[in-house]
Amino acid sequence: MLLGLAVGLVVGAIVGLVGAGGAIIAVPALVYVVGLDPEDAVPTSLIVVGLASLAGAVPRLRREVSWPLVLMIAVPGVPASWAGAAVGELLNPDWLMLCFALIMIIAGIRMLASARNPAPPVRPAENGSWGGLALRGIPVGLMVGFLTGMLGVGGGFLIIPALTLLLGVPMARAVGTSLVIIAVNSASGFAAHLDGLAIDWSLALSFAAMAMAASLAAARLAHRLNQTVVSRIFAAVIFTVALGVLIQTVPALLPAQAPEAPEDPPAASASLAASRLSFGERSLNVLVENNTGTDMVITAAQLETAAYSSPAPWTPADGDATTLRPGGRVALPVELPEAACSNNGPGFDAAVRLDLETEVEGAAGELIIPAADPYRTVAQAHGQDCLQQEVDAVASFALAPELEVAADGRTAVVRILVTPSGGSGMVNVRIGSTTLLSEAPGQPWPREIEVDAADEPSVIQLRLEPPAEFTAAVYGFVRSACAGGG
Repeated sequence: MLLGLAVGLVVGAIVGLVGAGGAIIAVPALVYVVGLDPEDAVPTSLIVVGLASLAGAVPRLRREVSWPLVLMIAVPGVPASWAGAAVGELLNPDWLMLCFALIMIIAGIRMLASARNPAPPVRPAENGSWGGLALRGIPVGLMVGFLTGMLGVGGGFLIIPALTLLLGVPMARAVGTSLVIIAVNSASGFAAHLDGLAIDWSLALSFAAMAMAASLAAARLAHRLNQTVVSRIFAAVIFTVALGVLIQTVPALLPAQAPEAPEDPPAASASLAASRLSFGERSLNVLVENNTGTDMVITAAQLETAAYSSPAPWTPADGDATTLRPGGRVALPVELPEAACSNNGPGFDAAVRLDLETEVEGAAGELIIPAADPYRTVAQAHGQDCLQQEVDAVASFALAPELEVAADGRTAVVRILVTPSGGSGMVNVRIGSTTLLSEAPGQPWPREIEVDAADEPSVIQLRLEPPAEFTAAVYGFVRSACAGGG
């Protein structure tokens, strides 16, 4: 909304100062600044420019408006504006904005020309032949009306040169006459867009109110300013906006490059997956999918990545090859070798090498395919393995094979055997509960322990019991199972 008010201020000031050009700024601003579609920006612009022109004409109505010329130009413009609106609805919005940019360039050139070579004083048009005036004025009215309906411009940049150069109207009187004609053409053009119109009235009316206020103020200020300087500044603004419109529009009108022909899918695709159990066992699953129309017989496979010192192999558990049907998928568990902790990075590329019994895509007996790793499985396993290497350099931790059960039958004692390496370094061990096991009441665990590589071997004792809700759930399950079996 604030952007709309700011643009309305600029549009109104331009209309009030030079009697033209408000829509030249309004339509691009509504499209590229406010965010309206060209189909909505055109009627909104007509409301704003029409009301701003009417406001700018008010101080000039008595002395600076030629009413015969208003009728001569505005009346033919009414049906022409309806024809322009019909054509505008048929045009692609990008073509519409391209036409608008070209009109802006013409308007800017006219402004510069009038600033450099002002029209010499001529005999007032009202004192000439009405027939001759009509022959020159009616075509101007038709052209201006058509552009008003199609593009949402008031046409002042055409009206003022026509009034001054073709019809001999003094500049001050041409500005006032132009404002009235623009108001009439804008009203007619807006009426032509009423069918199926969907407009943001709060934006349009607030925009118009600001433009009207600015136009009234600018109209009173116009006589004190150098019109040549004003015209040159306005022409520079028009060229800048036209350039912006062209930059936005031309790329959309250029022929799109033909899409590249899709490549045939590879004979097989692979991805990586792992579970918590897989990490504990230091293994990953290589998921292989057969994209061919024939069976794929896999005799061996290995995962290759810079995260590990050697390939991670897969071999059939029973020694038999695995047959993968067309479109089928199989999980091949691979055991991870020692991590290459000198290789660090946010992620690692991985590839799968398959040994095949039959030829696939011209590769007899072997197929190498990239392995997708969307969940950074390799990086996570590598990070965990390297952390474990650092811990092992200080001390090893292992569960004692025996489990002591307390006399109450509710608590147990778990022993963790700590064997320092005898080297250097220290590791901080943190112990936390789980949803299945927690510390026994009144017998808290040691939550944080520092172990030095030079320490003596020790034992960490944890007294634990299942949480009450877990015990109750297990008891309920057993009871229901026994009841069902009875």
